[in-house]
Amino acid sequence: MMNLCERRCQILKAIIDDYVETAEPIGSETLARRYNFGIKPATIRNELAAMSELGYLRQPHTSAGRIPSDLGYRFYVDTLMPVTSLGDDESKRAKRSYDPFEGEVEYILQRTCRILTGLTQYTSLATTPQLDTIALKQVALLSVGNNRIMAVIIINNGRIDHRAINYNSSIELEDLLAMTNFINKRFEGVDYNELLHKSTLPLPFEIAGMKALYESVINALKQSLCNNDNGQLFIEGASNILRQPEFMHSEQIALIMEALENRRNLFQILGKSLLGRDVSVVIGSENSIAEMQECSFVVSAYSIGERVCGSIAVIGPTRMNYERAVSAVQFMASNLSSLLTSLSLG
Repeated sequence: MMNLCERRCQILKAIIDDYVETAEPIGSETLARRYNFGIKPATIRNELAAMSELGYLRQPHTSAGRIPSDLGYRFYVDTLMPVTSLGDDESKRAKRSYDPFEGEVEYILQRTCRILTGLTQYTSLATTPQLDTIALKQVALLSVGNNRIMAVIIINNGRIDHRAINYNSSIELEDLLAMTNFINKRFEGVDYNELLHKSTLPLPFEIAGMKALYESVINALKQSLCNNDNGQLFIEGASNILRQPEFMHSEQIALIMEALENRRNLFQILGKSLLGRDVSVVIGSENSIAEMQECSFVVSAYSIGERVCGSIAVIGPTRMNYERAVSAVQFMASNLSSLLTSLSLG
């Protein structure tokens, strides 16, 4: 990709702004009329031809105007796109959209996708935190009668699991409290792999007589951590793809909707954002899903504390309002990170 002179940059930005708004190719006469470039339509026509030769523009039909190519969008995102943020009013409304009384990670991710779709009018995605970022926060063991114990397991992502444990003998309240305190002291803040290791360590004298209960609690903890893995992908606003003019009368839409059902491919694209904290933009043919190469992804990682652990994104046509999408995804990723971090520390 080569640099463009200032005039060609102005023309390319004008074409992208216009095409995002209208979904219609734009020609030299229209550009001259709508934008004050200070040059004649014939000169603009020559520049359009040159930029098409360079690969920044496409001409869908011989008699039509030009539209941006994937390369043109890439140059715009990397070089020309203004750096903006959501306005104060929108930011405040987005934050107020979370129910402060709901703490489970599934609710938070679903709500995040819903807000993100509302901000951008694009399809939004979110992955649950990866297994190696999930850790125990606190455990409470409660006697519920008939030799049954309830393990209340709080995960650092805000999820609360309740697991019933059958115990073949009665247990005194003080012994149950001792086991609870020991479990929290040994396993607070550990992830699944650490749990596997620490669970094999010798038990202290005061707990040794309750080995069967200890093993049952460990099994409950393993199940809870495994059920909080990175296997879930939340999608909101899939029907927004149907509303895009370029897809309304296209067989491509069926392929796109089918691709949205292939979670493995989507995980691969979103997973690349885990390598960094910046918003990444994957444009058209840059993505590996053949059926979605008329779409673009705007993706960002989110964190719990200092650990990058999941991704959120929007999907739209390559004729996407990238400026808006990037600012919205960036804001929601930051907001989500703060919310999940406060839950894990609170």
